[in-house]
Amino acid sequence: MKVSFRQSGGFAPIFVGASFDTEANPGPEATELEALIKNSGILTLSNAKVKGARDVYFYTFDIDTGNQKHEVTLDQLSVPPAVQPLIDFVKARSRNMLPD
Repeated sequence: MKVSFRQSGGFAPIFVGASFDTEANPGPEATELEALIKNSGILTLSNAKVKGARDVYFYTFDIDTGNQKHEVTLDQLSVPPAVQPLIDFVKARSRNMLPD
């Protein structure tokens, strides 16, 4: 499974992200990521943004399971509780994507 994550926006805009390939890098972290994706239900979600919301973070996931490709963007106000552990996992492994 290939997963790309991007977080952008906020009051002081940021752009961080991370990429994962669970087949190329198997192990406990890959197993945990796959379980979080399954348990979150993110593969069935559509884009969700609160109209008129300001200074919020946006979370974009590109997920390729091998059988299915799915892209979804959620703002921080629209994140379902089941997705929050997945966001916490990928955020903890993200890095700044802006050039120095």
